[in-house]
Amino acid sequence: MANRIDMNSSEQSLTRAYNQEAVQQILNIALAQYPHSDTELSYAQLLEIADELRISPDTLKLAETKWLTQQTSSEKFREFEIYRRSKFQEKAGKYVITNTCLIALNFLTGIGTLWSLYVLVCWSMGFGLDAWKFFYQRQGQTYNKAFEKWSRKQKIQKSISGLIDKLV
Repeated sequence: MANRIDMNSSEQSLTRAYNQEAVQQILNIALAQYPHSDTELSYAQLLEIADELRISPDTLKLAETKWLTQQTSSEKFREFEIYRRSKFQEKAGKYVITNTCLIALNFLTGIGTLWSLYVLVCWSMGFGLDAWKFFYQRQGQTYNKAFEKWSRKQKIQKSISGLIDKLV
């Protein structure tokens, strides 16, 4: 009886079918639980896995190229986010230090009107827009334009530094 149950469950597991998304999720879970998950797979092992899944070497190579492109793009976006964060922190520091000094100067001089509040309110409007862009604008046309501008600037800087290195 026990053998009959084992036969039925193994027959059922062989006839089961999965869509591509399910296969991908199952393999991701299996790889995460793989006992040597801290070690990397070689390209030969990747080819072997692809062969077992009936994926041609050409298709695998195209997928690898696409993955490398995505990795490079993701790295560029991470660098851009670090740049945005540093610029926002710089603006925030200038905002806080300057307005604190102006308010202190206003109180120390004792002049009747609180002129420093006018500066604070006007500057706060601009700083508020910068904060909104930083915290909430992480996609869309404006974000993409800012990324492209930053990317062009990075390429120009690399070209100039490469030219200077060649000359020196």
